[in-house]
Amino acid sequence: MNKSLIKKVQEWVEETYSNADHLLRTGYWVKKLYPKASDSLIIAAISHDIERAFKEGRNSPSPEMKGAIWDDPVYDKWHSERSAKLVIKFLEREKAALHLIKEVSKLISHHEHGGWKEADILKDADSLSFLEINVDFFISRIGKDLTRDEVREKFDLMFNRIESETAKKIAIPLYEKAIEKLSKVKD
Repeated sequence: MNKSLIKKVQEWVEETYSNADHLLRTGYWVKKLYPKASDSLIIAAISHDIERAFKEGRNSPSPEMKGAIWDDPVYDKWHSERSAKLVIKFLEREKAALHLIKEVSKLISHHEHGGWKEADILKDADSLSFLEINVDFFISRIGKDLTRDEVREKFDLMFNRIESETAKKIAIPLYEKAIEKLSKVKD
């Protein structure tokens, strides 16, 4: 395991992104779900949404809040590929091995929809971290740029896209708590 490189990525994420907790907890959940996780999978987990930290040049192809279609394939592709490109640049500056860079890029590019074992683990870990870390942020947007129904749709998507039985069992109380919090909020 390349702990030095993983630590550098983690430090970069913490210095760069205001929602670093979500990324770091995604890494935590990857390791819980798959203790044999490769360096590539761990690095992808702790950096998968990094593009959101870079506002300059950020021209989303569709709305991210008000009017958002939460599972929009055009947005998901744009977001995933932009994150992958930024992580590639960082890893190249750190002189990471080419095979690791390619694998990290591939995983980040598929973190929203999965498609094979490691990508599915990343997607499930992302959902667990979302339900653990991002619920309050989304609830705080109600009445500003989201409705209760839009927030409920996002919570449902993040829960329902979980594939592994283990992750689903972990997610159930997190999801139930999110729905309970949401039920107490007025539009």
